[in-house]
Amino acid sequence: MRNKIKFNLTRIIIFTLFICYSCSPEENAILETEESIEIPTLTPKTLATISLPSGTTIIFKTEVDGIVFEASGDSDNFGELDGLNDLSLLDRFLTLTDKSIAVPADLIKLEEDQKIKEKALQRGTIEKHSVNLTASKSFLNRTTKDYLVLCNYPSQRTPLEGNDFYKEIFVNHNSPVLISSADKSTGHDNCRRVEFSITNCSYNLNIYLKHYYSSSFAGNNMLISNTTIPKRKHKYYAKTFFAKRYRQKIRVTNLIRPSNISFSGGITFSGYSDFNITDYR
Repeated sequence: MRNKIKFNLTRIIIFTLFICYSCSPEENAILETEESIEIPTLTPKTLATISLPSGTTIIFKTEVDGIVFEASGDSDNFGELDGLNDLSLLDRFLTLTDKSIAVPADLIKLEEDQKIKEKALQRGTIEKHSVNLTASKSFLNRTTKDYLVLCNYPSQRTPLEGNDFYKEIFVNHNSPVLISSADKSTGHDNCRRVEFSITNCSYNLNIYLKHYYSSSFAGNNMLISNTTIPKRKHKYYAKTFFAKRYRQKIRVTNLIRPSNISFSGGITFSGYSDFNITDYR
């Protein structure tokens, strides 16, 4: 009887070892795949500041999980930045500066387009620019557009949606808003890029834009940035993350009299597809 028990135990051990060894290559492959996807962690710093003759100031800066492009100035000449809307952050830097200007290395880390990377590397790299840069002459030849004109139009709010973006356009909008990347009709709620271009139409009150992300629609909001737009001024903000984040949210409000608000511009969530691999079938 004991011999029979020993024999059965031996068979169980051999069978268990066989299963383990047969699974280990697949498990190792999964681990290797996970380890190969490295998300960079950056040290927060200002990469470059660019001053335009119009008075607009542009800042490129790193945060731990991504890179931010910010611009602020007068609304009557802010249209000079319109041509940058569809460009990556690296391509914006290349467009704004002369070919003799070295490129902050962190901008190259974020870029997915190999041709744009190669173009940037031809200039050489630098950690950051410690002095303000002037914009290239080719960029300064652009025409401007007065965004304050939109403050005289009838109030409108228009949602737009494409395969990889969700956007809302506001014209003289007169109430606070909270919009989310989850407003996209396809049900995809995580994205890699959030941006807004907003003019404050008010003559006497600031407006405030808060950028959050959260793991649920109702709560767990984590504040990423807090932007103040003075009266009759314009601000542009874009943050690109190294990986898709939780649900993104933008709140536009006035802290003194929330119902007394007026603004024009657009808020866009994009990059629902991760690293050129589409989420849509």
